[in-house]
Amino acid sequence: MRNDALGAIFRVEKRLGRGDVFELVSHFADGRTHIEAFEHEFHDGLGALLQESAKWQGPRLQLPLFQLKTAASAGQILAGLQGLKEDMTPSQTHWKSLDASAPYTPEHLAWRVFSKQTTLHLLNAAKQMHISLNTLLLATTNKVVAENLLAEDQRDCRWLIPVNMRRNEEDRQLSSNCTSSIGLRFDREASPILIDKKYRSALNKWRAIATHALAHASCQLGEERLLKLAQLRGQKNSWIGSFSNLGVWQFEEQAENPHWPVALSIAPPAGTPCFPVGVGIFTWQKRLSISLRLHAGLINNNPQLPEKLLTEILKKLADLVGLPLDVERCSQGF
Repeated sequence: MRNDALGAIFRVEKRLGRGDVFELVSHFADGRTHIEAFEHEFHDGLGALLQESAKWQGPRLQLPLFQLKTAASAGQILAGLQGLKEDMTPSQTHWKSLDASAPYTPEHLAWRVFSKQTTLHLLNAAKQMHISLNTLLLATTNKVVAENLLAEDQRDCRWLIPVNMRRNEEDRQLSSNCTSSIGLRFDREASPILIDKKYRSALNKWRAIATHALAHASCQLGEERLLKLAQLRGQKNSWIGSFSNLGVWQFEEQAENPHWPVALSIAPPAGTPCFPVGVGIFTWQKRLSISLRLHAGLINNNPQLPEKLLTEILKKLADLVGLPLDVERCSQGF
């Protein structure tokens, strides 16, 4: 069995009372919504998608591959290593209120699925701003999170961006973790254009490779050493959270298949006070979805907080588009 370094890290996190549950939500044309929970110890988001899709009647999914040119400049490799060093630099994110001892629960979650028309409007709005749709969603989400949850003196915003590391046809069949990550860091008042520039710069594949290699090397130290590292990380290094995009998927031939979902949502974990916000993005059959999960330590006796923040995100997006957003199948969390 292939060594799953990320799975080992999540297993250790759970020993510390943290969590790793995430959901894949399938929305069908007849109004059914199927929610399947997974543990990150055993699966990443694409692996969950591969496993869930086996239940549908249709073609077997082909997971995307991590493409890396064999020839790389010294500058690219150096930039990747510098990015890794930045990600490892200790930094605290200060919140208005965060109870790091709050018992773990995955329940503080809300999500939305947009209509095809609204998805197109958002794509066009991003193009007019000369940024990607991913950047538009991240910049808007960060602004809402910063205004509502970050301490006034917290300028530095740090997000973890997962990266698919499947390299070959064998990897495409794996539902276990084949994921690395990169860090994205910017000032809370940074413009969407500046965030987009930083995002593109951070997407250095050598940075993802370096992080992946470091995770595997750390796991060779044994689980007890991993436990101590996780405890230390909790004391010295914290981020806003993770921002995960599972990509754009389109199957014209399945448009009328009742067993094939018309939309999908991915809801990443926010199971540790070191990464207390989880955001998931998915575009399936031309419908964009967005989810927001908060660690229990941020809730502060307000269980409707994820719903409130997501509503604010939608309002800001609607203002950018200049039109009301057509939202389908919205959840109040569960």
